[in-house]
Amino acid sequence: MSDKKLQPAVIALGYFDSVHRGHREVISRARALADLLKVRLAVFTFGGNLKASLCGGEEKYVYSPKERAGILYSLGADEIIFAPVDEEFLSTDRREFLENLDVKYDVKGYVCGDDYRFGRAGEGDVAYLSDYALEKGKKLIVCETVMTGGEKISTTMIKKLLAEGDIRRANDCLGSPFFITGEVAEGRKVGRKLGFPTVNLAIDKDKQALKDGVYAGHVNIGGIKYRAIINYGTRPTFGLSDKTAEAHILGFEGDLYGQELTLYFQGYMREVKRFAKEEDLAAQLSADRAEAASGKYD
Repeated sequence: MSDKKLQPAVIALGYFDSVHRGHREVISRARALADLLKVRLAVFTFGGNLKASLCGGEEKYVYSPKERAGILYSLGADEIIFAPVDEEFLSTDRREFLENLDVKYDVKGYVCGDDYRFGRAGEGDVAYLSDYALEKGKKLIVCETVMTGGEKISTTMIKKLLAEGDIRRANDCLGSPFFITGEVAEGRKVGRKLGFPTVNLAIDKDKQALKDGVYAGHVNIGGIKYRAIINYGTRPTFGLSDKTAEAHILGFEGDLYGQELTLYFQGYMREVKRFAKEEDLAAQLSADRAEAASGKYD
C-alpha cells in the first residue's frame, strides 16, 4: 500500500465529447463544489473516440481530445483525466471504476448528469453512484438534463445540426461557437491573386463534418479578434474535391504558415458554387466580405 498522500478533488464525470450546455452545467456545478470544499477539480473524460470504439463504426467526435481539453480548462478544470478507450478499460466493472478513482484521488465529491452511465456496458448509473457516495461519505450532485425547444441537448443533436449547416442553433446548444483547430498549410495562393488571400487548414478526418458551404466566422490572432469568411468543403471552381477549411481573414495582413490557428463558425452564408470565371468568383467573394463585415453574424 502506498503512503503517498492523495490530492483532494471533486470529480466531474462524463464523456463531455461536445462540451455542450448540459456538459457545461456539470462543470460549473463541479467547479462551485470544488471551490466550496477548497479542493481541485478533476474532469473525467476519454482520450480517444469512445463512440467509435464502442460501435466499431465511423462515429466522429465534435471536438478532438486536445480541443476538448482546451474548453474544459477554460471552464475551470484544474486537471483532466483522459481514460483510454481500449478493451481493458471498457471492461472495468462499475465498482472498480469508482475504486480506481479513489486510488488516484482523495475524492470529496462527484458531479454528473442525470443520465450518466459508467463501467462495463454502462452498468453503473446515478442510483449506483448515489449508493457508493453514501457508503464512502462523499458528496454527489446530479444535474438535470438541459433542454432546448422541448428536446434534450445532446451530442447526437449537435452533430445533426452541424451536418445540416444550422450552425447558429448548434452554437446555441454548444454554448459557444463551433471551431476547428489546425496548422496553417501553404495553399495555391489563388485567393491572393483574386485579392482575397486565405489561410488553409486541413480537416481532421475523425471530426464531425459541417455541411459544405461558406460560413461567417472569426479568428483570434495576437489577442485581436478578426472576422472571417470560411469556405468549408470542396472548391468546385478549381476542380478540387478534397475537403478543406479555407478562410479569408478580414483586415489581417501577415504570414501564418506553419502556425496553429482556430477557426470559429458563426453563421451559414451560402452554398459552395461553381463559377465559370474567376472574375465571377471574385465578385461573389466581395459580396461575401461585405456581408460578413456588416456584423450580422456576430
